[in-house]
This record gives sequence, C-alpha cells and structure tokens, in this order.
Amino acid sequence: MTDQILIMNKLKRWFWYFGVLPLLISYFMCLNFVAEYIQIGLISNPSITILYMGELLFFVTLGLVMLMVLWCNVNAFRVIKISSEITSSKFRFKKYTLNTAVFLCPIVAILGFIPLLKLVLDKGFYLPLFPIIEPIAQNLTPYLFPVYLFLVNTLRYFFGSQSYVY
Repeated sequence: MTDQILIMNKLKRWFWYFGVLPLLISYFMCLNFVAEYIQIGLISNPSITILYMGELLFFVTLGLVMLMVLWCNVNAFRVIKISSEITSSKFRFKKYTLNTAVFLCPIVAILGFIPLLKLVLDKGFYLPLFPIIEPIAQNLTPYLFPVYLFLVNTLRYFFGSQSYVY
C-alpha cells in the first residue's frame, strides 16, 4: 500500500507541477501576446519598427503554441504511464479523474481561448509589452530586423510563395 501512495504522490506531482502549472503560465502568456498582437494590428499607420516587432511577437506566440501542444502530449503520456502503475481500488477515482483531466482540460482551454481573448481585449486585462521595449526598440532594430527577415523569407520559401534567391 505504501508504494501505491508513493505512486499516487508522483502522479499528483507530475500532473500539477509539471503539467498544469507550466501549461497555465504559457496559456496566459499566449493570451497576452495575442492580445498585444491584435492591438498592434489595429494601429492604422504603424511604424516599421512596430510592424516587425508585432510580427516577431506573432512568431514567438506561434512557437509557444507549438511547445504547449507538444508539452500537452508529453504530459498526457506521462500521466497515463504513471497512473497505469496504480492498482489499488482506493485511488481508482483519483486515477481516472486525472486521466480524464489530461485530455479534457486542453480541449476546454482551446475552445475557451477566443472568448477569453475577447474578454481580455474588451476589459484591457493584458500587459502591453511594446511600450516597455519602445525606448530601446531603435537599439534592438539592427539585431531583430535580420531575424524577422529570416523568419519571413524562410516561411515564404517553405510555403512556395517565393524562391530562395539572394
């Protein structure tokens, strides 16, 4: 019975500390980044610096989303693997609850992203990052603009809208 308690503690630790907490933090970071990206997109005549900083923010958000999807799969696999070691009927309900939550919570998060984003945009509950880096944006331009050009040209090359010629 003691080993079952240890396995259950391991399952809870993996689920909460290595699953829910990092995914929740990155979910709110994505929410903040998308809200700021939309606000940058609504500017009628943005400067070139604001434009490419917004595009870099889009690429960072896209990378974070792909990392979150990968981590959801790793978390689900790990929780299922750990919970398969639990044989005690005392922990059966908790085992099945965590197994179900691993699949159900990401689906609810995906479906709730757009309504939550609308609420964040309407109420202004996001931390705008561009005003923080705006004073040093001119100093960052020589470093970040080539990164932006590389990303845009690479994506255009992969999707066939431009040949790779320099």
